[in-house]
This record gives sequence, C-alpha cells and structure tokens, in this order.
Amino acid sequence: MMHPSTQFLDNKPLLRLALITAFIQFTHALEYMAFTPIFAFMAGDFQVPVSFSGYVSGVYTLSAVFAAALAYSWIDRVNKKIFLVINMALLGGLTLLITATDDFLPLLLLRIGAGVVGGTTMGVATSLLVNAAPPELRGRVLATVIASFSLVSIIGIPGVLFICTHYGWQMSLWSIAGLCGLSMLLAAGMIPADSRASTDKPRLLISREMLLFSGSNALVQFSPMLMIPILVPLLIQLPGMEAGQLAGVFFIGGVAGYLATQLTGRLFSRFPAPWLAGIATAVWILSLLIPALGYSYASLFMGLFLGASYSRLVTSSLVTMRYPDDSQRAGFHSLQTGMMHLMTSLAFFLSAWILPDQTITRDSLHDLLGLSALTALPFPFLMVVLQKKLARRQSEIAAPAHQGG
Repeated sequence: MMHPSTQFLDNKPLLRLALITAFIQFTHALEYMAFTPIFAFMAGDFQVPVSFSGYVSGVYTLSAVFAAALAYSWIDRVNKKIFLVINMALLGGLTLLITATDDFLPLLLLRIGAGVVGGTTMGVATSLLVNAAPPELRGRVLATVIASFSLVSIIGIPGVLFICTHYGWQMSLWSIAGLCGLSMLLAAGMIPADSRASTDKPRLLISREMLLFSGSNALVQFSPMLMIPILVPLLIQLPGMEAGQLAGVFFIGGVAGYLATQLTGRLFSRFPAPWLAGIATAVWILSLLIPALGYSYASLFMGLFLGASYSRLVTSSLVTMRYPDDSQRAGFHSLQTGMMHLMTSLAFFLSAWILPDQTITRDSLHDLLGLSALTALPFPFLMVVLQKKLARRQSEIAAPAHQGG
C-alpha cells in the first residue's frame, strides 16, 4: 500500500489546495499575530501608550468569538468558495483602512471588523480542504495547514518587524493587505467550486458532546497561551540572555514548531493519539523546568515549548476533525475557532492577573508555570475520552447499516 505522504504528494489537485489553504492560513494568522508587535511602532502616531495593544487585541478576539458563535448554524449553507474570497478581500481592505487614520477609536472599530471576518475565515477554508481529502490523507493535509502558524514565527513576524523598522508601520500593513489580496486571487482562481452548499442542510445542533469536541483545541491551547504574554520578559531574565538574541531564539522555536507539526501529522497514522498526546505533554512540561530552575538554555526552552505546543494542537485537531459530518464541517470549525479565541482571551487575562507587576518575581513565575503545567496534564486523558466517543459513535452508525444489509 502506498504511504500516505506519497499519496499526498502524488495527488496534485489536493496538494495545490492544501498549499493554497496553508497560504491563506499564514496570511490570516500573520494579520492577527503580528498586530501586537506592529502596534509598538503605531502607538506614538495614535497618541496612546504601547500598553493599549491589549485593547486592540482584545476587541479583535472578542468580535471573532461573537462572529464564530453566530456563524456555526448557517455557514454550512453558503457557498464557501465565494464566502472565502469575500472574507479575504474584506480583511485586506480593513487592514488598508488602518493606514488612513491616526485616531484610536476608528482603529478599534476596524479591528472589530477584522475580528468578525477572522472569526469565520479559517473554519470555511479548513472545511473545504478536509472535505476534498480522502480520509487517509486528512491528517496530512491538516498538519500542512497548521504548520503555517509556525511559519508566521519563522518568516512572517520577523519580516513585518523588519519593514516597520526600515520603512514604517504603514508599509507593513500594506504588505499584509497585499498578502490578503493574493490570497483572494488564489481562492478565486484555484480553489474548486463548492458543490456542497445548500439551504436545506440540517443545522449543526449544540450538544455536550459537540461542545467537548469543538472545545478540545481551546483546552489544549490554554496552557501555552498562559505563557505567551510573558515570553519576551521571561527569556530576557534567563541568565546570559540578551535582547539582541531574541530574534534568533524565536526563529529556533518557529523551526521546532514547524518540524513538530509535520512529524506529528506523519506519526498520527502509526501511533495512538493518546500516546502522541502523552509524549508531547511530557516534553512541554519538561520545557517549563528550564525557566523554573533558572537555567540559561533559552533556545532549548523555546524549541521544546513551541514544538510540543504545536504537536499537542495537531494531535487534538486530527482527532476532533473526525467528529463532524462533511456537510457540517464549516460550522464545526467556526465554533472551534471561536472557542479557541475565547480561551485565549481568558488565558491572557489570567496571566496578567497572576503577574500584575512590571517585573516577574520568582514566586509569581512559579505560580504561572505551575498552573500551566497543571492545566496541560489532562490532555492525554481527553484524547482517550474523545476516541472512545468516536468509536461508540461509529459503531452506532454502522449497526443500522449492518442490519439493513
């Protein structure tokens, strides 16, 4: 039997669709993730403190949650290709409009609009890709898309920061808007037409089981998101670490995340998900020991931290994608995205509450590291529960078919 990786590379239409979706994900993630560091260059022109980036990020996240919650029930009934093209055009236009103002209130309104668009974009794009892939290749294509997050850390954020430093923050936003425009053209010209849209599709009903599956990624990401707001000051406090080394350390972390994403996607078909989840969780908790004990291995910490974080996310995504029917996948992924944004907001607020001071004390750091480790531990057991529910659901579906045969 042909290996899944070989099947994937030989399936040219699916490979092209996966790469286009990954590029759209890269653009979408860059627009969201890079805005906080870019705002450090914008704050002076808007006459607000740099700390106001929290408001800018917060309104985006909350509007994304609101949009995803509203979209889950109807988004499977629209033409997803057209919806994706319109969303990328809107995202690029909203990004461009920011460069035409220097008032903070219009900026917040534009970020609210971007959050509404961003809250529904990747649910649609991911559903198109996963539905187009045969079951044995869905893990491989999904890992390809998730890998684009790490590419944002490797080339995206360093690139826009370079542009900010040498050409101004406006040029960096123009560059992101240009990527949005290119994504729109690729989606319009190279993504196959959506033949699944229908107004008579059953609504994706909310249930405890569906919330458990759609919330799995959010629960997995909660632990690393507790650490994200303090990564830079945490790294600087490590012995022997200098501010000038930050770019290299983040680059190493991004590369590790990319490699871990690809490796987990390949191993998923060979090893049980709880086993992969247990290994990744153990490595992730091990990474926390480096700052907890005050060791100076900043690059090792970032490599283990981001690599294990992405591995956990891929494992959860590959399990939960088996839950929705193809006809309800866009709604499921939209709700999944909204729950991830909601949990991210909660993690950021909780991190700020645990570390209220400007400096990170040893006691407060240990509290945050301990909470992060504690909330990460249930992940392998969650994978066991989800797989048992999937097996039971599959047997219930197969029983009537067997009786009918």
